[in-house]
Amino acid sequence: MRIRIFALIAVIATFLVTFNGFTQEKEMGHHGDGDKFKIHQKLNLTEEQQEKADVLRLAHQKEMIDHKANLEKREIEMAELKNKGNYTREEFLNKIDEIISARNKIAFSLANHQMDVYQLLDETQKKEWNKFSGEFGERRQKRIMKMMRDVDVEVE
Repeated sequence: MRIRIFALIAVIATFLVTFNGFTQEKEMGHHGDGDKFKIHQKLNLTEEQQEKADVLRLAHQKEMIDHKANLEKREIEMAELKNKGNYTREEFLNKIDEIISARNKIAFSLANHQMDVYQLLDETQKKEWNKFSGEFGERRQKRIMKMMRDVDVEVE
């Protein structure tokens, strides 16, 4: 009897945690490709512009896979260095430099992709893009800072 009650409580707790996480995600505006769809609507892209933007997005996604894998490798190398112990200042700072470099490549790749898409737009669309990207950029910056704090905690 106790086992059944415990199992029921565990199932209910799991449901509540999952449901709560889902609602928080929705409240925070995480709707998958929802942001992309909003900007496509606001920009009123032509069919040709949408096709070109989709090609650019897919190429960028492939590139980002490599950049993110490189960052993860550098973070693992840092963990290995720390696990090894008895490392020098130079070794430690070199690993930090490699991690920073990998993060910079990600940021540069994103900026480059944004400019590729921006160049597809006409003057009216560029004005709308600038309004939207300003709002999106602030939220994105907060997410990046949170991600970097989380990564730094994991690396140490």
